[in-house]
Amino acid sequence: MKKMFLSFLLLLVVNSSGKNSLSAQTVRSGDLREWVSFLASDEMRGRANGSPEMKIAADWVSKMFSEAGLMPVLPDGAYIQNYSFTGRQQQKTDERNVIGMIPGSDPSLKGQYIFLSAHFDHIGIRKGGSGDSICNGADDNAAGTATLIAIAKAIKDSGKKPGRSIVFAAFSGEERGMRGSRYLVANPPVPLKDIYADLNFEMTGHSESYGKHNYYMTGCKFSNLDDLIKTYPDRGMINLIDTIQMAGSLFYASDNIAFSRISVSPEGITTGIPSGTFATTTMAPYIHSVTDEADKFDYENMAELTSYFANLVLWLSESKQEINWTDPLFTRVK
Repeated sequence: MKKMFLSFLLLLVVNSSGKNSLSAQTVRSGDLREWVSFLASDEMRGRANGSPEMKIAADWVSKMFSEAGLMPVLPDGAYIQNYSFTGRQQQKTDERNVIGMIPGSDPSLKGQYIFLSAHFDHIGIRKGGSGDSICNGADDNAAGTATLIAIAKAIKDSGKKPGRSIVFAAFSGEERGMRGSRYLVANPPVPLKDIYADLNFEMTGHSESYGKHNYYMTGCKFSNLDDLIKTYPDRGMINLIDTIQMAGSLFYASDNIAFSRISVSPEGITTGIPSGTFATTTMAPYIHSVTDEADKFDYENMAELTSYFANLVLWLSESKQEINWTDPLFTRVK
């Protein structure tokens, strides 16, 4: 039944006028390089959760959200969502998510929300050994964070108004079991039932695994989100690859799963919001190592992909197509 809605393809394409799309390339590779290089610099010492550098990163993302014109969405009017958790050795750490929003403009859709997310924490300093000991976390996940900021900036600079509201969420705690995203879902700034989908960005800086202009999405077999994306008429040379074997298991390995698995019934039915993580590599050798450095990126390819994502998000914000689970073991939150 997963593909049955494709019968609506022709109608969707005909109704897609492109009136709210941005110019072909709206993201500058130089900006991406600058942002990734800052977050993944040695001075940031791997952005470990609970570290001073983690707080510096959160404050920087908050500043970037403000400069991109995002509105605070939290009740206290701030971008920072504070939370804490206790680790294995009963050590409590204070953490921060960063959240902002572009309000929707369509009277019938603005009460629905597209979440765009990425985590900005990493694993910090490698213990033992000699030489370089800083796990800079450039692709994991300064890249996704820069993608998030670039999408917000591209939409702001264009002057375009989305139909649905778009919430940008940068999470800490991903490397500790998606704790930041789980905290947000447990303390949501908007009603969970009104979230259209979550598009999560991670590891978007390299092109050598699957080639230029290509990306994959985790969780393709669980919902029709990927099928809807494939009907986007202005994708140019950008391709969504849906044949990556690891994409199914990686669906459970990033912040998107906090949205998709809000609860599980005794019968094994998962309640949540359709989601997926968008990436250009799977488990490359540099992940969680000292070799994940900012100078190894394909920034031109990253800029092309991010420009495409910004246009795609605007298009999704106006889509009349519902996003639903296609796996019978999942159901939408009510």
